[in-house]
Amino acid sequence: MVDPDGGPAGLYTYDEDEPEEAPAPRIRLKRVAIISGSIAAAALLISGVIYGPTVARVLGQSDTEIKSPGKVGNFTLDTSDGAKDTAEYIRDAIATKVNLDTSYGLIYHDGKSDAILVAGTARIWKPADTLKSAFDVVTDDNGGVRDLHDVDAGPLGGTVRCGATKVDDADLSVCGWADNGSLGVALFSSRSVTDSAKSILDLRSAVEHRS
Repeated sequence: MVDPDGGPAGLYTYDEDEPEEAPAPRIRLKRVAIISGSIAAAALLISGVIYGPTVARVLGQSDTEIKSPGKVGNFTLDTSDGAKDTAEYIRDAIATKVNLDTSYGLIYHDGKSDAILVAGTARIWKPADTLKSAFDVVTDDNGGVRDLHDVDAGPLGGTVRCGATKVDDADLSVCGWADNGSLGVALFSSRSVTDSAKSILDLRSAVEHRS
């Protein structure tokens, strides 16, 4: 018997099952998908380890409130129109720069010095950077803050810093705090930086409240 293609019958055989080797590429694609998925999972895990604590703090401090007590230690809140206008002017500048959700401008007196305090709430991811932006606003064109240094933040945590600046040829102490839920900056007249560092902690504990 002669093969239709010209060869003897049985000399040439055709295995019709040979094309079944094609699934190999699909197996390799599946392996790539598994590897890619593992890499993505590892990246997500690493991101969680790095950013998870920050996210937890931001969410945990999202219920922060700012209040304006009439008395804070020896300080008394000035409710005069002139004081309100001055405090509101500075409040508007800071709130716009750092995008505060709610904010207050307050002026306190203790008989010897004044404290102009601006405090507000927001979801703050980088407290130190946000505090720097607020300092830049209140010391604009005045040479910035000299001798800026960290201060113990106390039980509320976050970042607290103090320094000095010059406004209209007068030296003022500048202190502020920032955490993941609030920001506060105070300008103190006739008060040393050391004493102002203590006062900012008193003011903060009186105006910042978390549920």
